[in-house]
Amino acid sequence: MDASLFAADAAAAPAPADGEDGENLVERTVPVEVDGRRFSVRVWLPDAPAVPAGRTAAVARPRPKLAATSSGGGSGTVTAPMQGTIVQVLVEVGAQVEVGQGILVLEAMKMENHINAERAGEVKEIRVAAGDSVGTGDVLAVIE
Repeated sequence: MDASLFAADAAAAPAPADGEDGENLVERTVPVEVDGRRFSVRVWLPDAPAVPAGRTAAVARPRPKLAATSSGGGSGTVTAPMQGTIVQVLVEVGAQVEVGQGILVLEAMKMENHINAERAGEVKEIRVAAGDSVGTGDVLAVIE
């Protein structure tokens, strides 16, 4: 990449018109690394609180909701949220489980994901074993 594009003495870009949604845009200087070299780049962004130096902005992600009561409100059918491989089965048929208790470990994209019970009850079926490949939506276990 041509470093002259990032020359430190380049004139500031003129302020763009406000965003499509009527949001105010402000000029910010952000650090950028290209091929191991750091540059300060001026960009126009929607007006938002600045993030302190050395920190990154947190991205809010919705968290899965658990049932509010100990009786649980899930369907009782535990399905695979994504394609992957079962690494470990944490419970046996006949075991009593609580809402949010881990019942399986699913590896997907080189990450282990704990699959939790959505309702309290007795494990009636476990339809997978360690090493099985599963697809999104496959039934893994049944809790009643």
